[in-house]
Amino acid sequence: MLTTVKSNEKVVPGFFEMEIEAKGLAKHAGPGQFFMLKVAFGTDPLLRRPLSIHRITSPDSLRFLYRESGRGTSILSKLVPGDQLDALGPLGNGFKVGKTVKHALIVGGGIGVAPLLCLTDHIAKERPDITPVVFIGGRDKDSVMCLDQFKELGIETHIRTEDGSIHKKGLITHSLEEYIDKYKKDGTGGWAIFSCGPTPMLRSVAAIANMNDIKCFTSLEAHMACGIGACLGCVIPLLDREHETQVYRKVCEDGPVFDSEEVLW
Repeated sequence: MLTTVKSNEKVVPGFFEMEIEAKGLAKHAGPGQFFMLKVAFGTDPLLRRPLSIHRITSPDSLRFLYRESGRGTSILSKLVPGDQLDALGPLGNGFKVGKTVKHALIVGGGIGVAPLLCLTDHIAKERPDITPVVFIGGRDKDSVMCLDQFKELGIETHIRTEDGSIHKKGLITHSLEEYIDKYKKDGTGGWAIFSCGPTPMLRSVAAIANMNDIKCFTSLEAHMACGIGACLGCVIPLLDREHETQVYRKVCEDGPVFDSEEVLW
């Protein structure tokens, strides 16, 4: 679908937030899903870039938070309001907040916070009975984003940076463990963790969830060429728990959100 860029602004060095508009674009979109964006017309670059949905601002518009990390995203960062952009989506299976969830712990690292703000928006709108708690980690102050937005939603937010430039020094998984240890005395039934970020962080979050008998849903990253399950470029190994065998699933079509117990870390 041909869309129009409404805004495209640098939020911190190397990171941008872009809003696009097209009729009905976001009507059926949900947290954890993504779009494949063609950053230029023609065949150079050939492949689209996958970006997770950051915020759904109306049935006709949505936002992406992305890092300038290569040629494609560098081209994307130079688009200005009024430019047109070919967007394919929404794609993938996103976060599902089941009826049994009573307490949501939302854990993000770096650019992994992008789809988690969309998730908290969804919880605020569709599940006001849940009070989410957010945990955000990053290397330094410039890689910890969306603090103001979470504050606007009135969400309790825990922050850690590896260099200690803001808030506590260390890994965000330490804050997650401290929180669980403090409040799990009444049991963790109805608790769920929703996470997105670097693989080492996700692996640790999954281990913490498993040790505390908490369901954990993880959004994974993979190199995607098509985004629709045709090229098999984003296949990852998972555990088929029913048969206790290894199977392969496509991050773009079967994910990007998976039950962390099924991921072969």
